[in-house]
Amino acid sequence: MESNHLPTTLLDLLDNRLLLSHVVPFLSPSALLSLAAASKSFYSLVFVTHSRYTFRHLDLSTLPYIYNFGPSTNHESDEDYLAAPVRRALYVLNKKAVLSCVTTLVLDGMPVPATLLWEIFRADASNIRILSIRDVKNLGDEKLLPLLRHLVRPSRPEGSLKLKALYYFTPSEPVKGSRSWSPDRWTFLETPQGVTDTLGSQLGQCHISDPNVPTTPSWTNGRGVLFNAAFMNSEEKWIQLIESCQGLLAFDVVICHHAPTSEDRPRLANVALGADGCQDCHAAPEQPRIFGRTPAHDLPLLSPPPLFASTAKAAQCPAPGENPKFYARCTHCLQGRRCESCNIWWCEDCYTPPSQRSEPARKSAGEIKVHMGLCVQTCLVEELYT
Repeated sequence: MESNHLPTTLLDLLDNRLLLSHVVPFLSPSALLSLAAASKSFYSLVFVTHSRYTFRHLDLSTLPYIYNFGPSTNHESDEDYLAAPVRRALYVLNKKAVLSCVTTLVLDGMPVPATLLWEIFRADASNIRILSIRDVKNLGDEKLLPLLRHLVRPSRPEGSLKLKALYYFTPSEPVKGSRSWSPDRWTFLETPQGVTDTLGSQLGQCHISDPNVPTTPSWTNGRGVLFNAAFMNSEEKWIQLIESCQGLLAFDVVICHHAPTSEDRPRLANVALGADGCQDCHAAPEQPRIFGRTPAHDLPLLSPPPLFASTAKAAQCPAPGENPKFYARCTHCLQGRRCESCNIWWCEDCYTPPSQRSEPARKSAGEIKVHMGLCVQTCLVEELYT
């Protein structure tokens, strides 16, 4: 006997809130808009019925840098001109009454002037909990720091601070595809376009990395310098801000825990050292940071920003398979202690570099583990014979 039931459609599947919330984060903005344009039913699903889930995580890092409409006019600055695509996208979302649904906003690599951030945070509809502005253009510390100080000021109205996590220091993930702009409609042309074209996007699968895309070290994955000295010009100001934001706002950076001398000052940790500790003692004078044990204000946000939640706790939680334990230090306390090639290192209890030894000890023939930024035992030898 033949059944009179029609087969399950894509609309039926996506109308399931659980399925939709697991699929949408892997869709690019253009794919999401194309889905909404397929029919009135899909439009209603995207912009009305389930807008809370379809626009919760919005990644605009694939937007084009500038309009293809010619040079900027005399009525707008270069910064406003370059930020026009992002401003236009947020304007459309606000016009369609879904901007308040965006709780995670990714603007990595885009031109993001301070004026645009002021507009985002002052907007009545803004409900952003996690903001990622890594590797952005047209935004310096001298403009960002006053903005953040204003957001966390003690005299702020109760409940006005909605932002809970800010990605700014660590490098952003590589963007796949090209950036293009279509002048006739709000659309984005990048690859991949489909849901299952994205690695790890199948239901039940973890988000895994593409082996063809170069990877960068992170706090819990790999070793190496996460950001250079570009932030160090305002390091003291950043440390003051981070300390004042404890319990209010989390960052993708932490303060170095090395044992300071009387001449040292607090510094930002910018080197990920993995979970193994010192090459000799496999520990360190300071305790390792362990997710779940170390206080939340002493843990960094982990890359990439979480797809399925918009809380600082979720952004600090390691992915399945990642070691929850890690060491992090600044380049200052690792001078002469870390190999810049293989990233092994020695703590203060196990090794004192020649430049830090006393005069008598410096004249004696003591062991040298690192020379010219390379470990003597392996990397320096390889460098000399290549």
